[in-house]
Amino acid sequence: MSDNIIKFPYKIKRTEKPVEAVCDLAAHSFEEIVVMGSTKDGQIQMITTMKSSADVLWALENARFAIMQGLEEEEEYEEH
Repeated sequence: MSDNIIKFPYKIKRTEKPVEAVCDLAAHSFEEIVVMGSTKDGQIQMITTMKSSADVLWALENARFAIMQGLEEEEEYEEH
């Protein structure tokens, strides 16, 4: 293994469901949310319920550090 490869041992939930279904799942699970994605023409955009840009930045940085600590994909997430 090369020294510049970072393994991501933690698990994330992944789904093949359409955007509407994923947003519906999030609506039932989260109090505040930041959603990032790409439009059909390839632009990266974001929408959030957070009023403060500082809170959005904190959430994004928190997610970035979690990713850097390591993530591993789980099987498709099924709503219960």
